[in-house]
Amino acid sequence: MGKNEMGLRINFDQLFNQMLQNKQAAEKAVSYLHDKKKINKGIIYNELLPKKLVGYSPERKALAFPLVRGFLIVGIQYLATESLEINGQIVKEGQEYFHEGSDLETGLFNLEKNFRDVIITSGILDLLSTDLGGVSLPSMTGFKQLQLFSDINTTICFKNSKDSELAAKNILEILPKANIVTLPMEFRDINHLLVEKGQEAVKSFLTKEDKVDKERELKGLKKDNTFEVVNCRYFPNPGPDNTEATLEAALERANILKIKKILVSSCTGKTAFKAVDLFGHTFSLIIVTHVTGFKKPDHQELAEKDRKLLLEMGAVVLTAQHAFGGVGRAFRNKTGTYQIDEAIAYTLRTFGQGTKVAIEMALMATDAGLIRTDEDVISIGGTAAGVDTALLLKPAHTQNFFDIKVKEIICKPLDF
Repeated sequence: MGKNEMGLRINFDQLFNQMLQNKQAAEKAVSYLHDKKKINKGIIYNELLPKKLVGYSPERKALAFPLVRGFLIVGIQYLATESLEINGQIVKEGQEYFHEGSDLETGLFNLEKNFRDVIITSGILDLLSTDLGGVSLPSMTGFKQLQLFSDINTTICFKNSKDSELAAKNILEILPKANIVTLPMEFRDINHLLVEKGQEAVKSFLTKEDKVDKERELKGLKKDNTFEVVNCRYFPNPGPDNTEATLEAALERANILKIKKILVSSCTGKTAFKAVDLFGHTFSLIIVTHVTGFKKPDHQELAEKDRKLLLEMGAVVLTAQHAFGGVGRAFRNKTGTYQIDEAIAYTLRTFGQGTKVAIEMALMATDAGLIRTDEDVISIGGTAAGVDTALLLKPAHTQNFFDIKVKEIICKPLDF
């Protein structure tokens, strides 16, 4: 955690502790949550208050909930108990709003890293009623943030309203594997279900096995099997600043597709060591270097000690003639005339230097017998230094170049 983030957390902790020290906090919480929202007093006294999940802010005339994402407090969410003016705007009773400076992006990212099962609800009271880990829609600035949950088991349950079906359709476009749970019409929201049926009924309803297909059929939201939605990350600019994000994106996709062989371009070994640390021993890592003599005669950019260390760590290191820069480049250097291999390279660069490198490495590794033509691989290339592009490929030998298939673009620079 950075210094600024730690300071942010301490400030929010102090603010929330000050609210809890207010003698009327419990009284206000019980009055609102029990009398108006019908939440069981046992839940309020035994769960919400002791765990610092609810407090009261007299100056704001609002209940306060810490915005906890994973194990990090990233802000404070308020629920107005009566109408008041905040920063020149009228906040109505029951309306949710946030403390200035609440770091929602950091919070959602932290949630993604720490949880594998998430519930998304319409509001904070519904979220508390589930007794599960998750977020409420008001804590997100837009549906696009739902992409953060693409690789997480996500269950989404809205209040019963005329807009719920449209909202479900919009979410399924972003999270096609999400579990959309529709409440029975006799319940207006999850809190209503809690009041009427109890906590066990809520958990049972949200976690039942057949909810996905059943609810989609009821609402006419059957998945379209004519296409598959796959996330692709586009970096604003190319270069080494994207290295960590590129490796993480490749790892996520490799886990989903159960890809075991990963190609990583690395000249000096800096990116190679990052890849080994991230991928560990679960994957077969093939580090592809520049050919010896790329910069000057007889010079190899990867130091011998680093090559040996990579081998000791379980990686394979490949140094071979570049598929798009062999004899053809010698002809161009001598005569000034480009040959077909470099024409192909320049064509591939229209997708970015990293795309050309990723495809070239796959040809080299296949020719070396390190990967097979009948097994998909993930190939990771870059621009000048580091990596910024990851592709899912069906490999081919150089002599069969046109048999290679780019099946997915996992990530690449948007501008290059």
